[in-house]
Amino acid sequence: MSRRVRVRGWLRTESPLHVGGLSDSLGGALLQGPTAPLPIAFDGLGRLYVPGTSLAGVLRSWSRGAGPESAALAGLWGNIVEGTHEGRASRVIVADALVTSDHRLDEHGLPASPLDPALLEFRPSVGIDRVTGAAAQEILHGRAVVPAGCFVRLEIDVESGTDAEAESDEAWMGALLDALQAGDIRVGAATSRGLGMVRLIDDPLDMVVDRLDSPEGLLAVLRDDPARRRSPASLREAATPDLPPRRDVLEVRVAWRPLAPVMVRGTSNGLVVGTLPLTTRVGRRHLTLALPGASLKGALRAHAELVEHTARGTEAASARTSPSGSAADHSAAFRARLDRLPAVRALFGAARDDTPDRRMGALRAEECTAEVTIPESLWRTVTGGDEPPRGDSADDGEERASLPEAVLDRLEDHGIAKADHVALDRWTGGAADGRLFSVLEPHAVEWGPIRLTVDLTRLGDDRDPALALLLLTLRDLAAGRIPLGALVNRGFGDVEVTEVTLTGGRWPEPAALDDVLGGSAASEIGRAWTDYLEQEV
Repeated sequence: MSRRVRVRGWLRTESPLHVGGLSDSLGGALLQGPTAPLPIAFDGLGRLYVPGTSLAGVLRSWSRGAGPESAALAGLWGNIVEGTHEGRASRVIVADALVTSDHRLDEHGLPASPLDPALLEFRPSVGIDRVTGAAAQEILHGRAVVPAGCFVRLEIDVESGTDAEAESDEAWMGALLDALQAGDIRVGAATSRGLGMVRLIDDPLDMVVDRLDSPEGLLAVLRDDPARRRSPASLREAATPDLPPRRDVLEVRVAWRPLAPVMVRGTSNGLVVGTLPLTTRVGRRHLTLALPGASLKGALRAHAELVEHTARGTEAASARTSPSGSAADHSAAFRARLDRLPAVRALFGAARDDTPDRRMGALRAEECTAEVTIPESLWRTVTGGDEPPRGDSADDGEERASLPEAVLDRLEDHGIAKADHVALDRWTGGAADGRLFSVLEPHAVEWGPIRLTVDLTRLGDDRDPALALLLLTLRDLAAGRIPLGALVNRGFGDVEVTEVTLTGGRWPEPAALDDVLGGSAASEIGRAWTDYLEQEV
């Protein structure tokens, strides 16, 4: 080793983050049972962290880009020559990264504020049976996630043996830091469902380049000479990185507004309000409503299946063809239906391990959040986290818990209202016993745009048919034919799309959906779609 590039900085989580582990939030006991959520990674001291292997894996994948790994990258990341004893270790050293609530360091230069496991959030995921419209059997799971707004410590060293190697390594490091600052590199699991978006913050960011092949260079390291410090811009100016071609990506932005309450059920019930919308943390003391990427992706996938079955003139399934055996038979049949259509499978991914061309779906749906911010203290009052709600006198003399008028007024100020629902007894015509429930409805909440990303490189030969299916699905979304969120059979989920913009691929400049559908590229994609529909599936 003659030279070394050392980077010390912080990644900020821009969306929830999940890196799988074995321990629960208590830091030791293994989660058991089929209903247990997917656990998150803890280190030996019970602190949330991202293993260095996870970070190194995503950084190596980004370096590879759209092409095969070059000899230079293999020399940088290490390689093994199959069938021989030849190979070398990686010259990139990536440390385990603690997850923290801020970016302070202690007197030893270590993260000072490990994230409290009590601040972890939960993201549920359920499959909707195409026959019954209810939750599919055995297709329910959840995962613990680090909320957005937290920090992940980043420590990377790159060791170089020659001057030529060092110049290439510095240029690669500059490109890597640019990609991290742009949020182009995802970390952890379920990235196609909007998880794992991180962004390198500019300050604090400490980067040094050391010369270790001379007495002067060694003394500069020992003295912590300020001249060793560099900036990402200086690394970019030193040389042009020799990276494989980048992946071809199409970005879709959907601006919309709700015509009815839009929400996803929260993971727990309140003491007064039975059904609460899912929330996510915004800063330390505020929350907002969230539509998880899994929910958006599921709604789009179900409608894409409808579009392709309609175009083919086939039926997705019927109650007569549904299995009547065990729950495992039902779940196997559900996954088999999901994998029937190649274009849907290419866009959204395969559901079964035994699918011959199993691969990750090319479409990623980001988590969509509301524009409103709700004080955490107010939400704790609503959920009953602070103190039991007061009781109002009921007709039968019992005390019924209710929210104070002041709390209801504050919720109204945020566009949220409590609505009571009751089922009527078909015999008496009165309220059915035990059938009174309430929902906290976001009836006047504005939402941020829906953001989708399609990896066109991953689509390969399926690019044009999959693009045609995507455009048809977006057309129906813009026409108001796809409800979003939960309770869509009870008046929820209706939306009005105001603008759909596509950027990337055939449309290097932002293009409106109507212009895309009427453009010359749509004709070519349409011919590929027609040829695809003639194939047997």
